[in-house]
Amino acid sequence: MLGKLLDRFREKGPSRPRSKAETEKRRRLLIVLLIVVAVVSSVSIVGYGYYDTSVRPWNERILKVNGTVLDMRAFVYALRLQQSYSQYYSSQAEWAQGVASGLEQNELTRQYLESEFGITIGDGAIEAELRDQLTENFVSQGIISDNAAESEYKKAYKDWRSAVHKNGLSEKSIEELVILPQLVQEELQKQIGDRDYPSTGNFDHAQVQALLVTGADEAALLRARWEAGEAFDTLILEKAVSTSLRDFAADNATMVQWVAKGIKSTAFDEFVFSAALDMLSDPIQDTDSTGSYWLIRVVARESRTLSDSDRETLVGEAYSEWLEEISDPEKNDIVNYLDKKGGTAKLNWALAQVAV
Repeated sequence: MLGKLLDRFREKGPSRPRSKAETEKRRRLLIVLLIVVAVVSSVSIVGYGYYDTSVRPWNERILKVNGTVLDMRAFVYALRLQQSYSQYYSSQAEWAQGVASGLEQNELTRQYLESEFGITIGDGAIEAELRDQLTENFVSQGIISDNAAESEYKKAYKDWRSAVHKNGLSEKSIEELVILPQLVQEELQKQIGDRDYPSTGNFDHAQVQALLVTGADEAALLRARWEAGEAFDTLILEKAVSTSLRDFAADNATMVQWVAKGIKSTAFDEFVFSAALDMLSDPIQDTDSTGSYWLIRVVARESRTLSDSDRETLVGEAYSEWLEEISDPEKNDIVNYLDKKGGTAKLNWALAQVAV
């Protein structure tokens, strides 16, 4: 065996010259090989070009919010969903950046709900909410009846899903970019409300007579008339007085409804919850309305439960304040890749994908 192996490496005599037919055969084989290599190379180049222009961009990073990356696909879907709002912006680029900011805020809200309250919105809740909203929409449009059978709903749902796909979206994108943010916001407001304004808790209230007057001179004149004994019911009907205050004076009653602390402006609260009872204030410049001045007489103060409307207002304000606080760049690790090198190209590519 070893001898046969060594024989393969022993010197051999000169090879016989190739025939003309063999030479021609080898030449044709070489040409075929060159053609195959050229075709394979061109296909590779075309394939890479397609990937580079039509596949890779969908996976580009658009935002990173405290370690969570939002890619181009989510951005384009969000743009498609909010396309009708683009008319309210001065440019398409400004609108697109606004959509990106919305994605950032939604992610911050989701993260806060999870980290602060330990609550994660599950897939089951998202799917149930989507079904509830679709059912309500189908009924309101007369597509299905109030007591529709499951088969009737499924047909309407199938038509809806087909329309969604035709608009370059998917059911999953609706769930992630519409339903989930809604549920997170609702749950977060509920948690903030239960924490800061429990429905069974007591909060500072005041019963006041108050005028919000346009102009310092007009406020001074009305104060003088009030102090001289003119009826509050007459003063509140003056043109300079804000009409929003007139809903406090029902049936010509001189007493207003109970006002919870935090419902009106800071300037209002600072006087109402510190001044002596029955003392008529000097004109107080309002902190929420430029050029407007308060005239206030505090009738009574008491700790009371909040009305449903006042609680809703206070929770909404607390949520808005939270949004401002949580969006502070110093408190988060946020990267907007649209503002980085190559960001303009990403933005333009995304805008080109909006219309489908």
